[in-house]
Amino acid sequence: MKLYFRPFACSLAARIALEEAGLDADYVEVGRDYRLPDGRDFREISPMGYVPAIQTSSGFVLTEGPAVLTYIAELAPEGTLNFTGFSDAHYRMIAWLNFIATELHKSVFAPLLGKAGEGDRDSARARAARPFAVLSQHLEGQNFLEDRFSVADAYLLAVLNWCEAAQVPIQDWPVLLAYRTRLRARPSVARAMAAELTLLKQAA
Repeated sequence: MKLYFRPFACSLAARIALEEAGLDADYVEVGRDYRLPDGRDFREISPMGYVPAIQTSSGFVLTEGPAVLTYIAELAPEGTLNFTGFSDAHYRMIAWLNFIATELHKSVFAPLLGKAGEGDRDSARARAARPFAVLSQHLEGQNFLEDRFSVADAYLLAVLNWCEAAQVPIQDWPVLLAYRTRLRARPSVARAMAAELTLLKQAA
């Protein structure tokens, strides 16, 4: 299996999930110009040009972060990243994946880390307040979004990593700051972040 990624993009969540599950993958870095190491255009694989994307040895290609994370969770040993199918926790995990994708990734951070004008950036920062409040209330007194680590936590951690670059004051949300700090110390997260930090430094 190949994972197409960019360092510290949302694809970090997929790398964390693979590390957590002990699954093997070939990591293929996508250039800012969409070029792959072999010279191909990544958009031949992922038409929108978004990471993550995964490609299996049989040629199956899957894009869209929540779908990729769900796929990895179902490949993982039972109970590692997922919950029993048709359980309440399983569907809450799917709901969290979609919440993170829509309310944070696309609504807040995409404009802030993209080419939006200053007015749109101010609006995006303001939109962080409601989902951050929902998350803070939910995470008060618990370690994970559900009763154990799942791919939804990997995704949320990857997105919260962008706060400083996007000038979103996570320190105003101490529950979320503590959650991020706690997850960064998790071995799978630390390994994934260290690998991608090395790539960022090499590119600097």
